[in-house]
Amino acid sequence: MAKDYLNVIERALMMGISDKINNDVTGDVFVFGEFPETEDLKFPAIIVQMIGSGFEEQFFGQDVTFGDSNTTGKGEVYGVRYLIHLICEKETELTISGDVYKQRKLLNWLMLNVANHVADIDWTIYEEEELEVLERHLDGYRDIGFLENFQWYGATAQFTLYFKNYRT
Repeated sequence: MAKDYLNVIERALMMGISDKINNDVTGDVFVFGEFPETEDLKFPAIIVQMIGSGFEEQFFGQDVTFGDSNTTGKGEVYGVRYLIHLICEKETELTISGDVYKQRKLLNWLMLNVANHVADIDWTIYEEEELEVLERHLDGYRDIGFLENFQWYGATAQFTLYFKNYRT
C-alpha cells in the first residue's frame, strides 16, 4: 500500500507557508487547507486548495530506488497541483519591519513572500513519512485584483509538486 504522501505534502505546504510568513509579520496570517465557512474566515487568509493529482511518469519496469538507500520497490513519479489563494479585507493591516502594510501593498507583499517561502520549503522539516520531492513549481499569480462587493483584495497562484510515489 502507498504511503499517505498527499496528506503529508499538503500539511507540509500549509505549515511551511504559515511558519515562514508568520515569522515575518507582527500580527497573524491565517492559512487554511480548504475554503473555510464564512464565520471561520479570518484575514489575511491564505487558502491552499488541491485541484489535481495523478501519475506523471512511469519508471521502466516500475522499479524505484529511494534516495541514497537500497530501498527498492514499485512506484512512479506522481504529481499534485494546488491553487494558493491570497485574500485580504480592505481594512486588514500587518506590521512588517516596522511599516504598516494594507490593501494592495499588503497583497503584493504576500504574493512575493508566499512565492519565496514555497520555493524555500525544507520538506524534511515537515515530513512524517519518507518523502522524496523531485520538482516544485509556483506558477505566476493571476486573478489579481479587488472585489468591490466584498471589499477584498486577492490573488491566486498555481503550485505543482512532483515526488516519488513508492508503492511497495
